[in-house]
Amino acid sequence: MAGRVRVEVIPALCRGHGKCSRIAPEVFTLDENGFAWVQLEEVPAELADRARKAVYACPSKALLITTG
Repeated sequence: MAGRVRVEVIPALCRGHGKCSRIAPEVFTLDENGFAWVQLEEVPAELADRARKAVYACPSKALLITTG
C-alpha cells in the first residue's frame, strides 16, 4: 500500500468491544471506560495491515481508515 494510512475513531459509535486494541495495540488504546482512542493517527507502514484488520473487525463500525 502506497501513501499515508490514517485512522480515526468515531466516539459516538464505539461500544467498547476492544477488538481494535487487541489486534493493533500500537495504534489503538482503550480509555478507563473501555472505549477506543487512537494512539497513532498516522500509521507507520509496518503497522498498516494490522490497523486495517482492526478497523474491519470493529463490530460497531466505529473506526475509519484513509489512505493517500
